Amino acid sequence: MSALVLTLLRLGFLALLWIFVFSVVFTLRRDVYGTQVRDRRALVKGRRAKASKAAQQLQKQASSGREPQQAPARQAPATVSALTVTAGPLTGTSLPLGTSQIIVGRSPDSALVLDDSYSSSRHARFYQEGGQWWVEDLDSTNGTYIGGNRITTPTPVGPGVPVVIGRTTMELR
Repeated sequence: MSALVLTLLRLGFLALLWIFVFSVVFTLRRDVYGTQVRDRRALVKGRRAKASKAAQQLQKQASSGREPQQAPARQAPATVSALTVTAGPLTGTSLPLGTSQIIVGRSPDSALVLDDSYSSSRHARFYQEGGQWWVEDLDSTNGTYIGGNRITTPTPVGPGVPVVIGRTTMELR
């Protein structure tokens, strides 16, 4: 082998060694400092600011004589306005329903964070489609139950129907 090939092999091995060392350090750092918790109040303020800017633009369009552009109608039905916890550690907690999905689980980035060892980090998803609210189990270990029956596919859920995730029972109201 020539000296050039041998030198390139040594440098390649050295680069792989440093990549391994950095990956170990980053893994240890993540394990020591844990999960990064996000401040949801800042997210809500940002959404409100975007909504107010959109409202101002609609007012400008209306005052200039142009017709405002219509947003797609993906509003919740009038009869369902909140996801309310009826039993479990978070009894009384209520989340207002909008047009976006709601993830329920132990993960800090879930919309409804459950402190329950029987729930998965991303346990279930509530979403609206065609004016109807649906619940989808996100491959959880212990399952999601609607009206006492375990679901395996996205299932429509109506107001007042109990949805059980771990030790927590919730309903659409």
